Amino acid sequence: MRQLVFLLIFTTVILTGCATSEEIKPIMEENIDFDINTATEMIKEKEELIIELAMKETVTKKEYDEYEEAFTEQFGQHAQSFLEMFIILGSENETETGTYLIQETLYPTVFHKGIAITDAVIYKSYYENEFFNETRLMIKQEYTGDDNELEGWKREYVFDESEDGDWEIHAFSGEMNFVGDDFSMQYLEFE
Repeated sequence: MRQLVFLLIFTTVILTGCATSEEIKPIMEENIDFDINTATEMIKEKEELIIELAMKETVTKKEYDEYEEAFTEQFGQHAQSFLEMFIILGSENETETGTYLIQETLYPTVFHKGIAITDAVIYKSYYENEFFNETRLMIKQEYTGDDNELEGWKREYVFDESEDGDWEIHAFSGEMNFVGDDFSMQYLEFE
């Protein structure tokens, strides 16, 4: 009983403290247009790897390890999420050869007809305490065709600028992929 009361009081104090903290707001923000062609090339480099994997039916354990390394290089902390989007983990136990099965999915890429980079902007925010300053590159990809299933589709890649000036994947927003009997990488024609 004593522990329960202590836990309740402790939780209340913590939550009350969280609710009273002030939000830190930037003192200045700016948006800078980023070259669409450069943005397209950045995305092509990443999506080329996705197409390579998605077009396979199976991968061996060795290939899986190689893809894991390549996806980590391209997508950093998000590599595992991408691999799990395509590779059915545990399927190596179900196949005679011990290979992983590739899941049918449509991951729209700039290599598909009707998929385009429509916006690329660098967002910079400055704070009194420079520790909080941030620079982000946001690249928006949209479906511009007339397929009803994909109408309104968009995805945004968000990059952070590293200390050496490189852009590293930070996050994604929008719909990443489509899964179902009707969807595969061939759902849309390649350019």
